[in-house]
Amino acid sequence: MAFLREAVEKQKVYLIQQLVASGVVDKDDQELYNKPISEIVHDYEKFCLEFEKQNALKFTRYNPQPKEEKPDFH
Repeated sequence: MAFLREAVEKQKVYLIQQLVASGVVDKDDQELYNKPISEIVHDYEKFCLEFEKQNALKFTRYNPQPKEEKPDFH
């Protein structure tokens, strides 16, 4: 089961690197490395949700000005 522990540690390191790169946590925060992976995943999900809210695309409908109808002469 050492491979499972190693996989969890790799995932933990990856998530910490992502949080540090985005500026959410400080690089020198040793407490972060002692947290269980579930708390780190929670912090990362919270960051992702906040990031989505801040950078959400706002779709608007294209509505050009209606053209004036001109009388048609036949």
